[in-house]
Amino acid sequence: MNSLELLLKHTPSWVQLVRNRKVSVQVSCAPRKASGLIAGHYLLKLSLLRGGGVSVAEGEGVSSFPKSCPERHINPDATFCISYGSTEPLIEEHAAIAWWEYLRMFLLHQEYAQKYGVWPLEGGLSHGEAARFQEKMEELAAPLGWKEEILVGMFRSKGWLANSLPKASQRLDRLLNSRTPCPRGCIRQADSNRSIVCRPADADLSAADGKPILRAECPNRSTLERISLLEHRRRKAQNNFIKEIRKDARVCCGTMKYCPLAKTSS
Repeated sequence: MNSLELLLKHTPSWVQLVRNRKVSVQVSCAPRKASGLIAGHYLLKLSLLRGGGVSVAEGEGVSSFPKSCPERHINPDATFCISYGSTEPLIEEHAAIAWWEYLRMFLLHQEYAQKYGVWPLEGGLSHGEAARFQEKMEELAAPLGWKEEILVGMFRSKGWLANSLPKASQRLDRLLNSRTPCPRGCIRQADSNRSIVCRPADADLSAADGKPILRAECPNRSTLERISLLEHRRRKAQNNFIKEIRKDARVCCGTMKYCPLAKTSS
């Protein structure tokens, strides 16, 4: 059983088969929100790839979405990037079920993007290899409750992660000069214990609450530095991805607020 057959075997209730041509199928999709309301109706084409996976795009003659938009995770060939590695071969039942759920969320996120001009923060996914660095950053941030500020930095250009990062070595394998201020804005409280408070640089605390500390003094130095290094690598991978997109002279669709192609399209 190939990947496409496996997907068809586990088609969810919100998907209806329209046409089956063995190596490609057309399906009608009516994804539901958490409230149970239908988010929209879409005609999509699923195609079996030479590598064994399945690609998905809008059906012929349909134009609900831009033909290409990196910020909306639509590739230059009009196929969807519904998740990292979503075109890998599917072998087990749970992988097929997860694939359909990724597609459902992708379609819901498209509706959000069309309305607000940004991709939903909780669904934010860096492009290409940058997604691998993002996953590692989220894993490190979650235990400390930093995940949201990490996502805000990456996808809303706000907070300490969106600012100038500590300088890194040319290989991006270590940070330089630990005697610089903590980038997250950690402070030493002005009390008898002189305790250190680790908080975002833009937190609502006045200068009277304490003095900034050095990165070397941060109580979460190890995690902070690992996240900073990964962000250096993520930015580099992200920029390389956009450079490749620009080579194809793709025109910005104008639907997203922070599209990196907008400058080249004006």
